[in-house]
Amino acid sequence: MSLDLHSHDISADPLDLVEACLENAGWEHQREDDTAIQCIAQSRWGEMGALFAARQQPPALHFTLTLDLKPTAARQTAISKLILMANERLWLGHFDYWIEDQVVLFRHTLPMLDRVEPDPGEIRAVLAAATDAVNMFVPAFNFVIWAGKSPEEAIDAALFETDGEA
Repeated sequence: MSLDLHSHDISADPLDLVEACLENAGWEHQREDDTAIQCIAQSRWGEMGALFAARQQPPALHFTLTLDLKPTAARQTAISKLILMANERLWLGHFDYWIEDQVVLFRHTLPMLDRVEPDPGEIRAVLAAATDAVNMFVPAFNFVIWAGKSPEEAIDAALFETDGEA
C-alpha cells in the first residue's frame, strides 16, 4: 500500500456531494468557496454552526460543529475531563476544546485517499453522529459550566434516561 499523497486525483468536488446531503437532510448551508461549506445544525438545544472543509494535502473532508456554549477558563479542567468521558461513549467523531478560542466542538474527518468523494452514507452518518452527540451531551456541558457540577455528576445526569418526555 502506497502512502504517496501526491497521486490523489481531485477531478470531482467532494463538497458537491456534501451540499446534496445537506439539502436532503434539511440543513441550511452556504458554500464559502471551493474548500468549505458553512451550515446550520438543528439540535434539541437550538441551532449550532457547522463547517465542512475539503483539504487536498493530505486529502480529507473535515467536519466541525461548534456547540453553543460559553465555557469559562475557570472550568477548563472540568470541561476537558467531561470531553474525555463523553468521547469514551462516541463511536464516530469526538468532542474537542479549543482553549485559545474557548470553544467546545464536535469533529470528524473523513480521509479521502484513493477516492474523489465520500460515500453519501458517510456524510449522513457524520450528520447523525454530530446531532446525536450534541443532543446527548450539551446538558452535561451546561451542568459543568453553569451549575458547577463535577464531570461525573454532569455526565450521569445527562445520560439518565426516563420513560418519556415531559
